[in-house]
Amino acid sequence: MLLLLPILVSVGLILNGIRLRGRLRRLDTVAASGRPVDPAHVFLVAEGVRLSDAARRAASNHARRERLLVLDLVPADLTVERALDVARMVDTRTYRADRSAPGRGAFQALLVHADLLERVGITQREGFSPVELVDITTRLKRHAPTATDLAVVPGLQAARDDAAMRVRVQQRAYACTPASLYMPYAPHIGTFIGAQISQPVALVATALFWFQPFFVCAGRVPLAPRDLIRSPIVRILGLVIFVVHSARAGRRAKAAGLPADPAKAEARRRRQETAAWYAARARHVTRLREATSAECPWCGSVELSVRVRSRDLEMGKPGRFRLDGCEACGHVFLNPMITPDGQDYYERDWRDGFAAETAEHARAREAAADQARAELLRPYTTPRAWLDVGTGHGHFCNVARAHWPATVFGGLDLSDTVDDAHRRGWVDAAHRGELSQIADDLAGRYDVISMFGYLERTRYPSEELDGAVKALAPGGYLMIELPNADCPAARRLRAYWAGWDVPRRLHFIPADNLLAALEDRGLRPIAVQFGPALRPGDLTRALGLLIQRVAPRRRPWLDPARSGPGPRLLRVPLLLASIGPFLLAALLDRASRSWQARGERSNTYRVLARKES
Repeated sequence: MLLLLPILVSVGLILNGIRLRGRLRRLDTVAASGRPVDPAHVFLVAEGVRLSDAARRAASNHARRERLLVLDLVPADLTVERALDVARMVDTRTYRADRSAPGRGAFQALLVHADLLERVGITQREGFSPVELVDITTRLKRHAPTATDLAVVPGLQAARDDAAMRVRVQQRAYACTPASLYMPYAPHIGTFIGAQISQPVALVATALFWFQPFFVCAGRVPLAPRDLIRSPIVRILGLVIFVVHSARAGRRAKAAGLPADPAKAEARRRRQETAAWYAARARHVTRLREATSAECPWCGSVELSVRVRSRDLEMGKPGRFRLDGCEACGHVFLNPMITPDGQDYYERDWRDGFAAETAEHARAREAAADQARAELLRPYTTPRAWLDVGTGHGHFCNVARAHWPATVFGGLDLSDTVDDAHRRGWVDAAHRGELSQIADDLAGRYDVISMFGYLERTRYPSEELDGAVKALAPGGYLMIELPNADCPAARRLRAYWAGWDVPRRLHFIPADNLLAALEDRGLRPIAVQFGPALRPGDLTRALGLLIQRVAPRRRPWLDPARSGPGPRLLRVPLLLASIGPFLLAALLDRASRSWQARGERSNTYRVLARKES
């Protein structure tokens, strides 16, 4: 088995090299142009990058011809490793059309339309570091999801390469996917282990790694890395070069009176502010709950039993919680319920604030599910105006626009994230509050209303359904997606079923209960989906929650005893030891997907209902 490791590494390097080369070959190269630079085009250039007038004219003409609002300018003389980074981060086949793709590029220079810069609120025009351009590119892609692209620009000279800066750029770009930072080391680890069995095969794998840049970047590729010839030496001495460059950068920053890594310094400041907010409220956590209820909030029955006892496994905030199930109707609910202040406390930094970027990245990975949600409506109607309730930053509306380009999308949310969705152009109208509170103002304005991840987080779901009926135009459609607490995964994984999301999800409504409630309100169910609504990965998410429980990530709201050096030191070997279990869990999740999709075993269900009058 160990002998296979260097063989697998060799095959992987070859296949990955083919993939990266294909991405680089598909990069556009802007053509020279004599036309003047468009006055609306602004150039954001990193320190040390040289952008000639001819390159500006060519880039401006390309952006104007392709109708782009953002163009990432890729220097042809990037170093090998930076060129490979571009290929790793950007799928050049789909980048422009993919509305959910994160903003990525070479992080050397950007052409941006002035109106977009004003909308995003960027006033600085020069003196950027590549790390700052990572954040700027991410923001710009979100505000121009189908008008952002990248191209090679002749006449653009890259900044002098710095291994320390490259690592900082990677850390920022992969902040939400830290595993991507360690993937380049996988060939070394596999080769080292395999070398204990067969040194010749391991040497082949090592040679392939050293000379991979030649295969990827040489020949008919629009990039001409300036260090291609010496790239094997650069790879061999990679760690030494990084240490030297880091020490040099540290000395320069110290001489200038600046932090060695401004991005880390800013993150540390934000962490301290967030920790202070939670520390000031630590003594009052017990006041964030109401009295224990003796009856079911759905049907009023007093036949209750404990379904699950759990902590906040997802975020690690303090408290122990209980979910009770009704023996009469099957409704499951948080008991005792948390107060409105408790909802603010436990949802803070969940998809905004300190955890905003992580939440955005996680939500963007649901693009395939959003596409299925948008397509569910196609056999029945063409939506004129669609209101997404609980929209957050408007990710669903952003994806659904590709399927319904003529539809006007509105978003409703309790937080100011919906205002950001409006600034991005992902929703055409932003509404703040609960649907039940503003339903009268929205009456008849929308012929489709959707609720994804909303109803189960509201205190009074029946009132929200009443509000939907008021807001929906006659003949309109209501689409709801809810977790299925009756699925096998919920019963077998107990507290480690990610669908519970204690304590942010307050109610778990069985499908029969929801269908009956809709019919009582004059809404006729026309589609009920279990299998197509399945969210795969219950076992892998359960394992992740278990690791988070034993050795939590460092977070500002955690008790110092749980986030101190001991648990952090334990987390590293625990993550390494869990690689095998994670792979096994992923295989089991995939193998059981078809079984889970049958009948009503899915961990999620989706309902589409029509308002008859």
